[in-house]
Formats: sequence, structure tokens, C-alpha cells
Amino acid sequence: MPQQTEYNRKFTDMVRRHEKIIFSVCFFYATADVPFDDLRQEVLISLFKSFGNFRGQCAESTWVYKVCINTSLLALRKTLNKIHTVSFDETPCINFQAETNDDSIQKLQWLYSAISHLNPLDKALILMWLDELSYEEIAQNLGIPRNTVASRLSRIKVKLSSKKEI
Repeated sequence: MPQQTEYNRKFTDMVRRHEKIIFSVCFFYATADVPFDDLRQEVLISLFKSFGNFRGQCAESTWVYKVCINTSLLALRKTLNKIHTVSFDETPCINFQAETNDDSIQKLQWLYSAISHLNPLDKALILMWLDELSYEEIAQNLGIPRNTVASRLSRIKVKLSSKKEI
């Protein structure tokens, strides 16, 4: 029993260290069919089950990103036949801290909404880029070549800037 308690403590510490990654990935992949809380629970279960197998061959944050994204994509695949498009007006309103000015809030809401319309791989790319991961780290997290990361991010930025309303 003490061994299980130690495992739980280490797992809890790891989740606390990477709660921003877990929250961000779940937030961007959540849909009406796969709500944020359900997705976060699935991610935490996946992390818990595989935590004992983490061998430290990559950065812990890289491993967390991989588990979060793969679990999110799997959850979305399970509902693939249920996925439907949502109009821009139906996107959720995001509440930001009060000290943020109205212009910043409007820009962030637009950005979150624009990102929510990207395909799953592009969401992962832009999410990690916004978290200031290097192209090499993003490539390692997603298991794709660095040059693919660079070209896809360039295309995503062009796509997002061409839609810019603000």
C-alpha cells in the first residue's frame, strides 16, 4: 500500500506541474459531443494509467502533451459520426480576468474562436507554438519532421491572419 501512495503523490505532483498543458489541450479539443470536463477526465485517466511507464526518455512536458493530444484525438474519433459544424455565433463566450482591457478580450476571444475551427493537428501545432515550444519540441511531441512543423505553422498563421476581423 505505501508504494501505491507514493505513486499517487508523484502523479499528483506531475499533474500540478503540467496543469496548464492539460487544461489548454482539453480546452481546445473540447466539443459539444466531448465536453471539457469529460475530456479532462479521460486525459487524467490516461496519464494515470501510463504514468508508471514514463521512462524519462523525453521531457516530461513532451510526454504530457503526447498523452493529452492522443487521448483527445481518440475521444474525438469515437464521436466522429456525431461531429457537426457550429456557426461562429455558437462558439462559447470566454471569460477573462477583469484587469484585461476590452480590446485585449475581444482579440483573445477572436483567437480562441479561430483556433477552435482548425483541424485537430493544426490545433495541436498552434497550441504548442502559443505555449512557446520550439519547432523541434513541437515536432518531437507530434512525431512529425521539424520542417513540416515550420511549413504547417506558416500556413496556419496565414489562414488565421486572412480571417482577421480585429
